[in-house]
This record gives sequence, C-alpha cells and structure tokens, in this order.
Amino acid sequence: MMHKNYATEQKPRALSLCLGVLFATLSVLIFSVAYGAEYPTKAIQIINPFPAGASTDILARILTDKLASLLGQPVVVINKTGAGGALGIKAVKDAPADGYTVMVAPPPLAFIPIVRKGIGFSLSDFTPINLAGSSPYVMVVKKDAPWKTLGEVVADAKKNPGKLIWGIPLTGSAGHFTYELFKMATGTDITSVPMGGETPVATAILGGHANTTFISLGTVQSHLEAGTLRALAFTHPKRLKEFPEIPTTAETGYPTVNTIPWFVFTVHAKTSRAIVTRLDQVFKEALKDKEVIGKIEKAGMIVENRGAEETAKFLAEEHKKWSEVARVGKITVQ
Repeated sequence: MMHKNYATEQKPRALSLCLGVLFATLSVLIFSVAYGAEYPTKAIQIINPFPAGASTDILARILTDKLASLLGQPVVVINKTGAGGALGIKAVKDAPADGYTVMVAPPPLAFIPIVRKGIGFSLSDFTPINLAGSSPYVMVVKKDAPWKTLGEVVADAKKNPGKLIWGIPLTGSAGHFTYELFKMATGTDITSVPMGGETPVATAILGGHANTTFISLGTVQSHLEAGTLRALAFTHPKRLKEFPEIPTTAETGYPTVNTIPWFVFTVHAKTSRAIVTRLDQVFKEALKDKEVIGKIEKAGMIVENRGAEETAKFLAEEHKKWSEVARVGKITVQ
C-alpha cells in the first residue's frame, strides 16, 4: 500500500496560494496606477472656504488655467464660505476621496481644530498637495501715527498697558494667533478688537479706530504704496525686495514673532496615492511657470512651491507651534 507524501502534496497548493496572493496584489497596484494615469476624466473643483477676493481665492484663480492645461480638464474655483472657513473645510472632508475636490486653505485650516472642539475635522482629514505661496505679515500703523518702529510700539504699550488697540480679523483667526504670539514675545498688554476680516481691520487703522496690527501684505500693499499706511516690520525671515527699507521682526529683536500666512492645496486624506502623486507633480510644474509666478508676486504673495511631503512636515510643525500659543493665550471659540 502506497502512502501519500503530505509535504509533496502541499507544495502545489502552497505555490497556487502564493501565486493567487501575488496576482491579487499586482491587480490592486495595476488598478491604482491605471486609475491615477486616467485621472482626471472630468472637471476638478477647488473649494475656497473664504470670501471672493481673499488671498486664497486670488491664488487659486491664478493657477486654474495652467492646471487645466496640464491636467487636460477644466479646473474651477468655488467659494464656500461660512463659520470662519469651517463650512468649506468640512465640505471638502465630506466630499468623495476621488481627487476631484481640492481645497485651498490658509492657516485657519490648522487653527480651527485647535480652538473649536467638536468642529468635525482635523488636519489629519486632509492630505497636502502643495504649499503654494505665502503672504508675509506686516505691522502697520496710520501714516501720521507717532510710532516709527516696532520697538516704539512695544515701549508705548508697556508704558500704557491696555491703551493701544490692536485690530484682529476674527477670534481664532491667523491675525488673532499672531496678536497672542506678539504679546508673549514682547510682554505687552494691548487690547484686541475683532473686526470681521482683514479689510475692516485696515479700514479701522486708516480711520484711527485701531492703532496697529499684523496683517497680510496683499491686503495693505496698495495702502503702503500710496503712503496712507506705514509699515514697521515684516514677519518674513528676509527683507522683501519690494520694501527693502522695512526690517524683519527678527532684526527688531523679536525672532519668535515669525508668523507667515501660508496657502496650501489639499485633498481628502483617503485619496489614492497615485492621484496625490499626480497632483503633486502638476502643482509643482504649474508653480514654476514664469507667468504664474509673476501674477502671484503682483498679488503681494511669495511663491513657495513646496511639494506634498515637505508641506506635510511643515503643517505638523505649525500645529505644534500654534497649539502652544492657543494654550498660553487661552484662545477658544464657541
């Protein structure tokens, strides 16, 4: 009587199982690559959670034509505003993770989850594509204000606690966080007043209803060029070529006051790696275009063009930094 060799019998089964697993894995990879290669097959929408005319809106619209030509599909900007940006951000989180809904967002993308518990989203819900640009913050005062330097503002604030009025766009906004950071760095007591946005803040300073603020260059550049507002310092690491006479906060003795309003493009966190890679490549190429760069700089922004991986690291650092500012400044939004 012949006995079956169990080991010999199992070899074909094991080989068959291995081949099956290999085939399944290759099928998934091939599908993923193919899906990414086919993408996109329809129009892509860029959600801007902030009002038309905001830096996010301007930046996205500058890029649409170039992105469309590179992707071979229309790219449209949709403004979905409300709740200080939370409404539009939440809409992107709730959209399908198929790469057809892209978001352009400034620092509130990181700030809102820190100060508003239960908001329904966090940074981890999104995969960064590109940190496309930034708009340096500049400390401004009215043209006939008595302060000529940042140091003079600090000295006045220390001499007269609570007297100076600092305009902030909204509670929990980038401007609010910068205000708290400035107080921490300088040890000053300055009264803050929320004014509903950067444009109202600039208007309040022009009208003498607020004394100073740090505000995006793009919002006040025309006023600086016209001489109706005076710039005291920029938060950017280096002096700007457009305003070489204006020092940086580091040069004035406050290196930790280094807020740089940034603008990132993201997609849903569950978007396939193939699509993320495709968008990463396309945004990098678009932001190297000379015409695109010229338009962005003309709008008062600096081209950053940091890819997906670098942007992810940057956002992690921002979250850590501003979480501490929120804790010390006791920033909360109901």
